Amino acid sequence: MGVLDAKTIVITGGSLGIGLEIAKGCASEGASITIAARDKGNLQNALAILKEISDRDHHVYSLDVSTYEEVKSFAQWCSKQLGGVHGLVNCAGVYGPIGKSHQVQMEKFKEAIEINFLGTVYMCHAFIPLLKSTRGKKIVNYSGGGAASPFPNFSAYATSKIAIVRFTENLSVELSDDGFDINCIAPGFVITRLHQDTLAAGPELATNAFLENTKKQIASGGVPPEKALGLTVFLLSAESDGITGKFISAPWDPWREKEFQKRLRADRDFATLRRIDDKTFFKKN
Repeated sequence: MGVLDAKTIVITGGSLGIGLEIAKGCASEGASITIAARDKGNLQNALAILKEISDRDHHVYSLDVSTYEEVKSFAQWCSKQLGGVHGLVNCAGVYGPIGKSHQVQMEKFKEAIEINFLGTVYMCHAFIPLLKSTRGKKIVNYSGGGAASPFPNFSAYATSKIAIVRFTENLSVELSDDGFDINCIAPGFVITRLHQDTLAAGPELATNAFLENTKKQIASGGVPPEKALGLTVFLLSAESDGITGKFISAPWDPWREKEFQKRLRADRDFATLRRIDDKTFFKKN
């Protein structure tokens, strides 16, 4: 019996990469999985994998998260097909245009914001009413490079990812009286199809430093996706009850440690986006 036994989990971007690893891991922990992604072929392959893992009632759904009408239809389908939903994982994402911000195509920039950020907003907007009807309501959003530090030449991606963090914090406060735990994960440099975009862009657009780092990470295997999976399962499970509004690094934060979990629950500003100032300096001046 797994920690997600009998729970119903919806995962966007779950047909490939980190999303698929999350879907597989959640299925192994006893959950019924519904994956939403655009490519129907990848979805069917993912469904076959899930059915090999468990005999739970797994589903797939072809969806463009950047289109709200499609997201709303998906939520309606889930309401009829699944009844209540216990957990939502927003993992769909693209790099978008690579290059200096004043030189990239604005249409591509807009498209990345729509998929990464608005896709997360749309899913939360449409699925929160479904989650309200269940116990242990969990939302896990995925951030990434550029949310915690500058990510030049990848501004569409970085801007969308830091917006997800603040949106997550806002939602956690807005729904604090409704029993929601809403958190955000930084998965680290997991090797996915996104990095092929960096290789294709080359040093002039992606910067030589990031291109070389990408090559190095690919050669070394990068951050194992199991780290993001472990944190996701924790945040979807009852073990994380009371942790909400946090931005947690899967590879770098000691989130398995009880003292760290205690601080996540107790310290309002810990693991959040805040301006750091020198209070001593301001008192002196």
